[in-house]
Amino acid sequence: MSANATTRAEGSAAASAVASGRKTSFFTVYVNDSVFGLEVKEAQAIFRVGSITPIPLMQKEVAGFINLRGKVVVAVSLRRRLGAPPAEGNGESVAIGLEKGGEPFALLVDRVGDVLTLPDSARTDIPPHCDELQARYTRDLYVLESGLIPILDVQRLFDFS
Repeated sequence: MSANATTRAEGSAAASAVASGRKTSFFTVYVNDSVFGLEVKEAQAIFRVGSITPIPLMQKEVAGFINLRGKVVVAVSLRRRLGAPPAEGNGESVAIGLEKGGEPFALLVDRVGDVLTLPDSARTDIPPHCDELQARYTRDLYVLESGLIPILDVQRLFDFS
């Protein structure tokens, strides 16, 4: 099943959440001028990136190892995962500690913005004509007064199979 088909199938499950009037909190993360949402409850820590130790022969999206509270974790570049051009200056200076399958990871982003609490009624399906690469890593799409905000799918971001 393609990423778009999977996302649309998950949309029907989310439709029941829309009817309930629930709200979910997201914080905004940035790569270049693009903004994405990441559910607050998924983040374990947000921290400035120190040194990154490259890992030979890894996928291009893996920036290397970093130290997260005394643990060595794999750092994945959101920029590279989305196929965005390399950062200039202080790009990817912030890491977000996340977990997939019990294993800690760090997601590298340019910066972290505000926390948004959005009603589930603002959620919409990802249109089938969206960029396939971005749609693969997007769980939901929310409509705001200022535009659309794609919500990142942590499980897919860290799935290298």
